[in-house]
Amino acid sequence: MRSSWRLPLGCIIFCMSWLCSAGMAAAQTEGIELVVPTAAQGSTDLLARLVADGLQRRGFGAVRVRNLPGRSGTLAAAYVAAAAPDGRTLLIATPSSHGIASAFEASMPYDPVRSFTPVLRFAAAPYLLVVKPGGASTLAQFVEQARLANGSWRYASTGVGGPHHLVAEFYFQRAGLKLQHLPLAGGAAAMASLMAGEVEVMLPAAILALPRVKSGQLRALAVSGTRRLQSLPDVPTFSEAGLPVEVESWYGLMAPAGLPAAQADRLAEAILATLNEASVTAKLNELATEKTADRGPEFAKVITAEVLRWKALVQSLGIQPGKGD
Repeated sequence: MRSSWRLPLGCIIFCMSWLCSAGMAAAQTEGIELVVPTAAQGSTDLLARLVADGLQRRGFGAVRVRNLPGRSGTLAAAYVAAAAPDGRTLLIATPSSHGIASAFEASMPYDPVRSFTPVLRFAAAPYLLVVKPGGASTLAQFVEQARLANGSWRYASTGVGGPHHLVAEFYFQRAGLKLQHLPLAGGAAAMASLMAGEVEVMLPAAILALPRVKSGQLRALAVSGTRRLQSLPDVPTFSEAGLPVEVESWYGLMAPAGLPAAQADRLAEAILATLNEASVTAKLNELATEKTADRGPEFAKVITAEVLRWKALVQSLGIQPGKGD
């Protein structure tokens, strides 16, 4: 006669719960490495440090920010994708690492969706269509003038395949415009070329253009995203200005695939609580950035849509994999 030995269901559930709690406790005790796909001092790095401070103050132990810039964010993303799913190694993801890069890389070291646990898309930042003060005063005027220029107008960006290049082409295609692309080394050089009259327009990240718009050096005609910026309440969205398309940069927290749901939820709750602090909200306004709250499956849908959008655009531009910055 063969005997069998089984654990009661309640005991199994208790053990699973204990293991998950032990994982969270280990992450809190040993601290967290928060990996950022850009160099220090930029807007992505500043947001990462706000998140790191909030997690640290909410019992997650020491949070060390590690900057791993390069290859459109894929170096940082690959590093986190290969880490253990224990909550101790996390990534600040952006459209570059989880959308644009896949349009240029023939072989990615990770899958933007399957290699990660999407914890929270916590912030979004729009782009601005800016011209010199003597140019068009509305988006409709700009479109009319650009069409009359018959392909002779130019726009600046921070390089082939970068967000400023692709976002500009995304809007120009939908407006039926054809402009010449002038890629330059960095945002400062691109903005300088616009102010010097070497190009007619640019679509930079709002945080890059905001100081020059407020000082009167540039004029903003439209803002991407779903709502107007608090810092530029008189500048309409593209949809309000007659071009109903939306695209914006975003920032999200991701962990390696396999992170327990309880840990992901606790991280998301801590970040949302941090973003609701008055001082953090004020800092987000300074960065022309707004809070978002896309968790888990909703965040994964955003990433899937980004991958499809940028692959289609890059193919339409005839840029081959491996040719972007």
